[in-house]
Amino acid sequence: MKDTKPDEPTNGDLFANQIGEVEGSSPPKPGHGLKAARRRAEAANKAAELTEDSSMPFGADQDERNRSTGAHSAGSAPDVKKAAEPTPRRQGDGLKAAQKRAQEAQENAEKRLSKWAEELREAPNEALRCALFTARNRNVKREQLKAYEVSSYGNSKVFYTGEELRQDDLDVWLQVLHLARLQELGTPIRFSPAQMKKDLKWPYGVKHTARLMTILTRLKATAVQFHSERLAKGVFLSLVRKFEYTEGFDTPGKRGDDEWTVELEPEIATLFGSGFYSTRLEWQQRMALPGNLAKWLHGFYASHSEPYALHAETLLKHAGSKVSTPGKARQMVKEALNELVTVGFLKEAHCDRSGKVTVERNKGLSKKTAT
Repeated sequence: MKDTKPDEPTNGDLFANQIGEVEGSSPPKPGHGLKAARRRAEAANKAAELTEDSSMPFGADQDERNRSTGAHSAGSAPDVKKAAEPTPRRQGDGLKAAQKRAQEAQENAEKRLSKWAEELREAPNEALRCALFTARNRNVKREQLKAYEVSSYGNSKVFYTGEELRQDDLDVWLQVLHLARLQELGTPIRFSPAQMKKDLKWPYGVKHTARLMTILTRLKATAVQFHSERLAKGVFLSLVRKFEYTEGFDTPGKRGDDEWTVELEPEIATLFGSGFYSTRLEWQQRMALPGNLAKWLHGFYASHSEPYALHAETLLKHAGSKVSTPGKARQMVKEALNELVTVGFLKEAHCDRSGKVTVERNKGLSKKTAT
């Protein structure tokens, strides 16, 4: 019996055996499996080219697309536009956005005053430690000043142009600042003149409404330059930027529900230094003080947590008061100190024969107490 050696499978038969045969189908011819694999590979390559071509930029030449895909211009199906994908966020965009928000917050903070309680008022230290608002008697005629350097305690310098300001002007300015703390500086501050007079403890009547208008007009016509080491620059501004009033305010018998408006310079916030360079005053104490010198000393000593001993003539100089003799200076200061003790602001106060003044403050409401 002749031994027979089985035929070795061809390349096509080997490929067919690897992929398996469909039952009942005709056996593939030698080589057909390899050709089919090649056709599938070519089809996969064309599909990949189509995918790459779909990412071409909008507006690319259509013939170039047809050449790359093997399609013809005539009778070809319109391309389906790929949905635009969102632009990926570049690295650092989040940081820039955060920095922008921080800058906007800082700018907004610089246009606002910090809030304080209803029973307090607040003013920049530079305004309370100088003769910008003098303690001179109201019966003395006010001077007209031009680029005048007022006497100032410490290392700050203050230059003033306008009609001389006194403690009643400071009372009104403090009340305007009190209303301004609730909104952004530079925006209209609306108030009733009747309520303003009530807050200032003024009598009711047209005469005092006219006085309020005079003071607001005087504050509007000011030009003040503050310069100190902590500011590292000079700040030149008006204490009131704009003032509007209603017609007929001085008509007897007119209702007191009129609305007036004032606006303040946003740069005023710089003087406060977010509350670090300003002083809060107990309003009822200030309103109870009868004399201008006592009011000036109230603001001056309130701006120092531990006041230094100073000479009476030095205090009067910075308060803008003029006296004829050292004896008169001591007398005026002693009377003012007694007023401060009476209202409870000072615990003790002494002025010796040499004119040296020492005081001890009562620790009442905190200088930094806020609502």
